[in-house]
Amino acid sequence: MDTVYSTFRAALTSNVMILAAGGALGTNARYWLALWLNEASWRTHGAWLSSFPLGTFLVNVTGSFILGLVGTVFLERLDHREWFLLLGTGFCGGYTTFSTFEWETLQLLRDGSWVMAAVNVVGSVAVGFIGVVLGAVAGNLIFPRQ
Repeated sequence: MDTVYSTFRAALTSNVMILAAGGALGTNARYWLALWLNEASWRTHGAWLSSFPLGTFLVNVTGSFILGLVGTVFLERLDHREWFLLLGTGFCGGYTTFSTFEWETLQLLRDGSWVMAAVNVVGSVAVGFIGVVLGAVAGNLIFPRQ
């Protein structure tokens, strides 16, 4: 029985399972929070607010906050990498990849690489936007509107 328990425990605590659990939680949190915010009745009271992607915006900002908190606590203070794997990489990775971008930019600033941090911010936004535009163009070429 100890062998079965040990095998089961090892499987549940493997990096793959930790990442999968965190990612599943983060993905569902993003979906439900963004859905609730984007469909909220109070959003129709202001013209600018009704067209602004509030759900995505708040998910990205809260994800960045969570990753900053989790990274500081579990990597820098307590040295519990498995908790960072669950909450930082898994949850925040499923919740938003924007948070990872923000965390890595903070690390560049902490290392004194101000130029690289600026290149990362401006480049990621500009090149990421170009990427989404090119992806949309490719999608329209492959599947044109009828």
